[in-house]
Amino acid sequence: MKSLKFCVSMLLFLLLAGSAPAVPAFAGQAAILVSVDGKKLDLEVPPVIQGDRVMVSVRKLAESLRAQVDWDPATETATIVCGSRVVKLVNGSNVALLSGEPVRLDVPVRVEENRLLAPLRFLAESLGATVAWSNIEQKARIISAPPEGPERVCHASFPARVALTNNGHLWIVDGASAGSAPVQITNEGIAEIVGWSPDGWWLMYLHRDAPDLWSTPPYLWVVKADGSTGACQVDRRPVTGTPAWSPLEDAIAYGTQAPDQKNAPDGNLKLAVLDDGDSGTTGEAMITVLLPDESDVADFAWVPDGQSIAVSLPRNKECPLLINRIDLKGKSVNLLTHGEPNATEEYFYTRSATGLQWSPDGRYLAYYLEPSSGSMAADGVSIQVLDLQQSGQPLDLGSGLGYARWLAWSPDSTRLAYIVGCGRDATVNKRLYLADLQSGGKITDCGSAGQVDTQPVWSSNKPYSLLFNRGKEGGTWTGGDNFPDVLVPGQRIWLRADGGEVKSLTSGPADTADYAPKLSPNGETLAYLRLNRYDSGSLCLKPLTGGQDLELISGLTGDHGFYGNYYPEWLSIYWERDPD
Repeated sequence: MKSLKFCVSMLLFLLLAGSAPAVPAFAGQAAILVSVDGKKLDLEVPPVIQGDRVMVSVRKLAESLRAQVDWDPATETATIVCGSRVVKLVNGSNVALLSGEPVRLDVPVRVEENRLLAPLRFLAESLGATVAWSNIEQKARIISAPPEGPERVCHASFPARVALTNNGHLWIVDGASAGSAPVQITNEGIAEIVGWSPDGWWLMYLHRDAPDLWSTPPYLWVVKADGSTGACQVDRRPVTGTPAWSPLEDAIAYGTQAPDQKNAPDGNLKLAVLDDGDSGTTGEAMITVLLPDESDVADFAWVPDGQSIAVSLPRNKECPLLINRIDLKGKSVNLLTHGEPNATEEYFYTRSATGLQWSPDGRYLAYYLEPSSGSMAADGVSIQVLDLQQSGQPLDLGSGLGYARWLAWSPDSTRLAYIVGCGRDATVNKRLYLADLQSGGKITDCGSAGQVDTQPVWSSNKPYSLLFNRGKEGGTWTGGDNFPDVLVPGQRIWLRADGGEVKSLTSGPADTADYAPKLSPNGETLAYLRLNRYDSGSLCLKPLTGGQDLELISGLTGDHGFYGNYYPEWLSIYWERDPD
């Protein structure tokens, strides 16, 4: 009897391991379709419905979610391991163990057609995946969990320090140190990278207590570049908008909000100068209030000389829309006055200037004119450039989405690259344009029919070239059948040379997409983010002087941003400078 039981158990083990032939669907059972990350899951035993639960092959589903399955024939127990998650299922039992804790199942695990079956939703969600069930289509759509942590794939050194996010947590990688592993900075809540200080000594980021971008306010933090010094909170109040490094020193301009006001800004402008560490109080900041609470600051941007800040003040019933320049002692001069006070309190009006972007020489200021309606602003706003050496009206450049990083000045301050196109989806109707300020504001449409452009970035050496993302124009980013696929399949990093020639710099599988071009200061190396699904991917490196692309770090994850704009970015790179 024992011998017979042993033989049956061994047969079951072999079948679970995948040695059994395919079997037909049960008679009378409507076909149930299961897809994982957009690909149909081929199952030897068709899924069945039992007690309002879809039962599916344990091994097939688990392995499709990058889990390992071990079968113990003596106890008829399947152990499934996916990262830090461990699930144990026993044939005939309606109690599972999830990381050691018992969980009661609505339907017991059972063997059917020589395969161990378990409730699909329980198993998938226990392994970190999400499940969507369509009763009409009789279809389960499963999206696997993103990687639990980043991994350095290439152990050779590369001349950069990288900040990246994974599952909302912040990590730092020292690329110059061969083989050094990613260092985790945060392990709870969610972190949003702001960027490296100009000298590469500090990394600035925002941190929220809850694991999402919207339910709790962000607080301003900094950490030393190597991650060795504990992260330090700069201000006890939450911040509004995006803080910004001074171009010259370890100083941060930012605004705050009261903790109990649900994202209501204080309307102030502050300056935090960080301690350099010599006094033993590394990370502490000396804070100066440049504009007090209730100043109604809408946006700001450092002037390139680091001695003053442009400040946007919204139109209200007493004042017109203003852009002022305030020095570090609080002295203010007006740069732009737009319209009249909203004395009649009209409902729709041009309210404020946002996305302020100075040209490197400080002569020009580009910005968006935001209307009073958030819904209208989400579909496109006016783009203008102010010339501080010429009197008269600002130059109108058309309309586009109000993303500050979609305004990019050439290093010689003669050209502005920007993205034109209304409609809130970043995957539709977005084209690269150039405004030549030396030629009196000549505007060139650099777009291509049927293509969508985003994220313009200039090279830092002459002859100046322009990098940007380009891919096939697609449907809207929300819902649909594209998830979990990338939003713009086949998107690559392109280069527009100084003479106008355009070529693709990256190439890859059609179901991937490239974002976030980061060019080294010497122009010889391109770093970029390659997505293999909408919420995860790898940091890659391409030598522009010849050589193969390298995957440097896998397991980067992040949010796809408002309507597919992919902001905030998932990584920030500080390139090590060549010694003089």
